Amino acid sequence: MSRASPLSGIRVLDFSRVVSGPYCTMMLGDFGADIIKIEEPAGGDELRALGPPFVGEESVFFLSVNRNKRSVVLDLKEKTAIDFVRDLVRSIDVLVENFRPGVMDRLGLSYESLRRINPRLIYCSVSAFNAGSRHGERPGYDLLISGVSGLQSMTGEPGRAPLRPGVNLVDLSAGNNAAIGILLAVIERQHSGRGQKVEVSLMDSAYAVLGQLAAIQLNTGTVPQRRPPEDLHPQISPYGTFITADDRYLNVCVPNNKFWVSFCEVLQRRDWIDDARFATNVDRIAHRTELIPLICARFREDKRDRWIKKLLARGIAAGPVNTLDEAIQDGYLEEVGMIVRTEHPTCGQIITPGIPIRLSRTPGKVRMPPPTLGQHTKSIFKPANPVRKPARSPRPRRKGESP
Repeated sequence: MSRASPLSGIRVLDFSRVVSGPYCTMMLGDFGADIIKIEEPAGGDELRALGPPFVGEESVFFLSVNRNKRSVVLDLKEKTAIDFVRDLVRSIDVLVENFRPGVMDRLGLSYESLRRINPRLIYCSVSAFNAGSRHGERPGYDLLISGVSGLQSMTGEPGRAPLRPGVNLVDLSAGNNAAIGILLAVIERQHSGRGQKVEVSLMDSAYAVLGQLAAIQLNTGTVPQRRPPEDLHPQISPYGTFITADDRYLNVCVPNNKFWVSFCEVLQRRDWIDDARFATNVDRIAHRTELIPLICARFREDKRDRWIKKLLARGIAAGPVNTLDEAIQDGYLEEVGMIVRTEHPTCGQIITPGIPIRLSRTPGKVRMPPPTLGQHTKSIFKPANPVRKPARSPRPRRKGESP
C-alpha cells in the first residue's frame, strides 16, 4: 500500500452489507484504508446474489461498491468468532456496521464494549432511522426511506404517481455522510487521542438532500409540488428539459438577466427582452405559465444538437439528456478516468465507475478488485480461526458409495 495514500495505515473492520455501508467503506479504501470485510458463511453479503445481471458468479451490484477490500468469512454465532473480532479491534481504527439497531449489542460488539478494548476506535453505525428515535427499530431500504422522507413526493411529473429517484440516492447519500463523519472523527482523534461513535441514518440523509425544498416548507408553510419537466425549478425560470424538432431532449438553465438576454437572442425572440412579464427572474416565475409554452414551441423548430451549439456559444448552460451509453460515447468519462477496468479472480475483466474525488498529490487508486467470498480469511486470521467455509451444495453420492 502506497504511503502517499491519505488513509494509508487506517484499518477498517467492515460489517456492512448491501449498499450504504459498502459504498462508504469503498470510498475509504479508494484512498488507502485497509478494509477488512466481514461476511457470513452462507452466501456472504446478500448483495452478491442480487441480480441479474451477473459477471461470472458475482452480481454487478456487488461489484459496483466493493473494490479495494479484503473478504473474511466468520460465523458470528460462534463465540470464538466474536473473541477473534474483539481481539482484532485492538488494532482497528474504524468499525462500520449497518445492521438493524440492537444486533451488534446482542453479538457483544456494541460501541460501549469495544471502546473499552480500544479507546481510539471510531465506530460508525448506519441505520434506517436514528437508533434512539421513535422509529429506531423500523427496517428501511432506499425505496421506503425515499417515500417516508418526502423525497419521492418531489420526483416525477404532476398528476402522475411519485417516483423513486432513478438511482439509490438515499443509500449513496447515507454512505457519503458516513464517510465524511468517519473522516471528521479521524481528524478530531489526532487532537484528542480518543475515538467516538458516528451515527448516520438513511432518513436523515434523505431529508438533508431535499435542501431548499425542505427549507421552503419549513419557513413558509408552503409544500413544494412536483413540477413539469420543462419547468423544474421553483426559484429559476426558465430551468428545465425541453423537446426539440428531432424528438430529443435538452436541458437549459437561465439563472439571471444577463443570460436571459443572450437566451432570447439565441432563440431569435428579442421581443421577450422588452416584455414586462419577463423582465426579471421574479417576473418570469410569476408568468411562467405564459413563458414556458412559448419556449417549448420555439425549441420545437430546430434540432437538439444545433440548439445546444448555439446556446453554449453564448455561455448559456445547456446540454443533452443522454442515455447511459451516450454518456460514455461522449468520451469525457474515459478522458478523466471515471471508467475503471480491473481484473477479477473469477470474473475476468470488470468495469466500474471511477473515483470522483481528485487530490493533486495523493490521489485515490483502485488497488484491488472486489473480493471473492472469504478470499482473505486465511491471510488475516491465522493460524487458527473461527471460520466455516462458504456453504456449497453437497456432491451427490455415486451408486454404492457409503454416506
